[in-house]
Amino acid sequence: MKIVFSLIILSISLTSHALECMWWQTKYSATVVNKHPKKGKVRQHPRREYCRDRWPNANLYVKQFNDDPILGWSHKGEIFKKWSRDEKQLILEILPSFLSWIEVQNYNFRRAKDSIYKGNPAASELTNGSIILYDLFFKEKNKKSIIVHESSHHLYKKVAPKDIADFLSMSGWSIEVTADGKVYEFPPKKLIQPDSASEKDEDFANHVESYYQNPKSYKTTYPKLYDFFNQRYSL
Repeated sequence: MKIVFSLIILSISLTSHALECMWWQTKYSATVVNKHPKKGKVRQHPRREYCRDRWPNANLYVKQFNDDPILGWSHKGEIFKKWSRDEKQLILEILPSFLSWIEVQNYNFRRAKDSIYKGNPAASELTNGSIILYDLFFKEKNKKSIIVHESSHHLYKKVAPKDIADFLSMSGWSIEVTADGKVYEFPPKKLIQPDSASEKDEDFANHVESYYQNPKSYKTTYPKLYDFFNQRYSL
């Protein structure tokens, strides 16, 4: 009777100490090591179980998902929502493929239902380093390019003033100073996207997205800007 009771206790103890991995990890079972690859035979011993990220750096990236709304968010009327596990998994599959200059590790990712702008899949919020993904984002095919576009809004604020001036000149922005000293900025006559006329950083983000998505075509159309971006954001 004592022996049976002891076995039950041992079984419960082993179960309670079983390794549990997070949903973004895979558990690798213990194996028996018989031979060291360099030193020949060693004493047989079990290798402990361990958890490994299913996607590179998932253990770090998963901390960047934020379920909280942005206080003072300028797009009034937009409704923030919680992330689902499937949505997180999709993003975790994408993030490791980005180049370092896109700086995805610096952002927190938030979810919202619909943008106040029709057909808009994502947005950026610079103060908190946020990228907001709307329901429409998950229906788009070019998800990576969308994230690159939003990250470019964050990159823009880090670009040196001289480099910004060079970009605006090559993109086609012009400045007019009136006799009374007022300064007016005019967008390019040839726009890469219609909304490029709205803001300089939007034009910048549109160019970076096009450069990233189709570099050969972009180089043909905008050779000087291709060199500008390639020197700073190599592909």
